[in-house]
Amino acid sequence: MRPRSGPTCSIPSGRAKCQPGHPAFSGYVGNWVLSMKLQYGWDYFEKLEKNKPQIGRSINDTVTALNAGERQVAAGADGSTLYSASRGNPLAIVYPSDGAILIMAPSAILKGTKHPNAARLFMEYLYSIEASQIDVKHFTSPMRPEVPVAAGEKPVAEVKSFHPTNEQIDKGIPEVIEQWRDTFGN
Repeated sequence: MRPRSGPTCSIPSGRAKCQPGHPAFSGYVGNWVLSMKLQYGWDYFEKLEKNKPQIGRSINDTVTALNAGERQVAAGADGSTLYSASRGNPLAIVYPSDGAILIMAPSAILKGTKHPNAARLFMEYLYSIEASQIDVKHFTSPMRPEVPVAAGEKPVAEVKSFHPTNEQIDKGIPEVIEQWRDTFGN
């Protein structure tokens, strides 16, 4: 089963083949669940529940289930998937034609920090070419466009993506956690 769009796991041919994480245990999964709800409505998850997915906790549990042969498709993170593939596991990333979920992971300097100059220097380093090269070695998308992505990954600029707003995330993730529990019973 090779998905081409986000709703693949909710169609009858996806029965017992998919692995999502749980939005109450993973911020990445919370973002994914919210994004899927915003794009396809909660009906997507009601259909998914009928297909009896194997629900893990973390976004990384999805890679473990794929490697074990327990599932064929997972809504997982690109970094952990590519890391596992680099170790010889038969995994690949498929970017959904209707848009991959773009999850932001910002960095910041805390107000009142004891060493603001050191913090600024560290922030500058995070945006450097050297830091982006290290990121790629660990299968994270580089912050700098002149640094090529890891094998098997597409540059962010080439991927159709969807990203909820901060307001949608703040309000929506607690809501989808409750909806998830009502729908999946866990």
